[in-house]
Amino acid sequence: MLKPFYHGVASGDPLSDKVIIWTRVTPEADSTIHVKYYVATDTSFTNIVKSGEVTTDSTKDYTVKVDVEGLSAGKTYFYFFKAIGANSLIGRTKTVPVTDNINGNLKFAVVSCNNYEGGFFNAYGRIAERHDIDAVIHLGDYIYEYAPGQYRDTTLKNRNSNLAPAKEIVNQADYRLRYSVYRLDPDLQAAHQQHPFITVWDDHESANDSYKDGADNHTEGAEGVWANRKALAKKVYFEWMPIRNHPDQKIYRKVSYGNLMDLFMLDTRLEGRDKPPVNFDDADQGRKMISQEQFNWLIDGLKTSTAKWKVVGNQAILSVYNVGFAAARTGNPAAPTILDSIRLSENLFIDDWRGYTAQRGELIDSIDKKKINNVIIVTGDSHCTWAFDVTKNPNVYPGTFNLPQASATYNRETGAGSVAVEFGTPGISSQNFDESIGLQSALGFQSVINKAIATPFGNVYYNPHLKHVDLVQQGYMVLDIKKDSSQTDWFYVLHRDSTSKAETTGNVTSRFTSARVLNGSNKVKIDSIIAARKPVMDIPAPKFPASVITGFNLANAPAVVFSLYPNPASDHVLLNYGVAHSALVETELLDGHGKRVKKITKPVSLSSGNYVQEFDVSDLKPGIYFVKITTDGHPVTWKLVVQ
Repeated sequence: MLKPFYHGVASGDPLSDKVIIWTRVTPEADSTIHVKYYVATDTSFTNIVKSGEVTTDSTKDYTVKVDVEGLSAGKTYFYFFKAIGANSLIGRTKTVPVTDNINGNLKFAVVSCNNYEGGFFNAYGRIAERHDIDAVIHLGDYIYEYAPGQYRDTTLKNRNSNLAPAKEIVNQADYRLRYSVYRLDPDLQAAHQQHPFITVWDDHESANDSYKDGADNHTEGAEGVWANRKALAKKVYFEWMPIRNHPDQKIYRKVSYGNLMDLFMLDTRLEGRDKPPVNFDDADQGRKMISQEQFNWLIDGLKTSTAKWKVVGNQAILSVYNVGFAAARTGNPAAPTILDSIRLSENLFIDDWRGYTAQRGELIDSIDKKKINNVIIVTGDSHCTWAFDVTKNPNVYPGTFNLPQASATYNRETGAGSVAVEFGTPGISSQNFDESIGLQSALGFQSVINKAIATPFGNVYYNPHLKHVDLVQQGYMVLDIKKDSSQTDWFYVLHRDSTSKAETTGNVTSRFTSARVLNGSNKVKIDSIIAARKPVMDIPAPKFPASVITGFNLANAPAVVFSLYPNPASDHVLLNYGVAHSALVETELLDGHGKRVKKITKPVSLSSGNYVQEFDVSDLKPGIYFVKITTDGHPVTWKLVVQ
């Protein structure tokens, strides 16, 4: 039974001596909730090493976040919470090692882009089943802000009816409700239960293609002031994610795993990014992807790091990948010029580092000139698999296209000119090229993007630094770090339209599923052998009963109120509630004396699931009211303040 911890447990931001543990309590009434927590070295909690009590209330959306201190380095712990007479699930977490002689290797699952409407979160289920993972690195797009139906694969039948609220999320209540819906997903809950997460946001945690002063998917005025929307999106992110609080809500930070690896997590979205260019070949004019402060922090950290490997968690692709050769042309003299056609293709990807030419070049030059070896950049956002040698100018367009020209700094045959490597993780569920342009077109493009293309100027490699690509599959990657080498393996789920345990390491056009980097080489070597799992596995946290498949089990209570947003309210209210089994459900609003003042819904037969009902209170006098949900004759009430 999960009540009142319907959203499960989570942990994150591990350090050598502390880690964040998280949960959310769903109370039966609006009040201050006292929550106890326990941390032990075993699943039976015979050796409790830390315990305490905290409080939560509506100002935190009833989330609970504890920074548990005084732990031992490189050790696995188990934890749970207790509130309102009930215990939460038991979670598993792990602190980072500090020894200068880490035995064996480190393994990280690397993920991004879990669009709820894009498909089931089967990849999280497979990650939860692994017990050799040190942490999950999440590179952003944990939620999507769109209204239902605006950003999804419309062929999916079983995933497109539960997203709430039924609009684009723009205010605090909207963002909180969207996280609530996502965190009821059983596969996502399982991954959080079994592993600590190290997270950063990308754009969809606020709005599509966001930057510090605006976003493509934000209409100033009609959707409020961007600065306010950005601030509340950050606030709710810190409420719902197991990330360590920061007084300025900064998320770029370093996590050190002894002398084997330093992990640098960037914020390429909201911290310092300027508005992107209109066209990919526009003059740079000093645009920045990150602030100078963050840039200096990164370069100084890379230069002074004593770790063998420097891993950079990055939201937007750093490597330039040229796609203009795919631009359509006609023999019509009135048709757009070839440059215009190239722009139409290339402009689809200027939200990446390629739109910030000068700072991108400065970053690559700094790694090169400061002779910083063994830099691995792991990147999300694109929903696709990539393996790049990182170089400043991999190639130039042939001919006289009036494009920005620079001498190529890379040799395809030898890899000379590569100063680092970059690996892109596919999306957990978000649409990629096959959903956008069709499977056959996507496979055709995938087959030629890193091969020689016949042109009037001879055969040309437009992307000589691109060593591996998959544009059509969803899943995750596992980063395996050893002293003499690192390896990245890609795992793909076979189904998005239904819950499934099926996964593969195969590629529909290539047998390559892995990429290795030898110590000091700074270049990718494609392989087909998946890295072995660790010989010693961690003990898993106990799973919830197999019968609990909807993310909540109400036992004797047939319904539960997950949230009432906003509260206090003055106009519209969103009621989010769950029904345990098929039943006749009626919702109404009562005044402080128990008299009905508004019928929210008539009695209706509902099946088990998560529901949202919006109703208007602008016609009511200020005061205290109660929302009442009656399910097969069993009432549940929740206090609402109207102001």
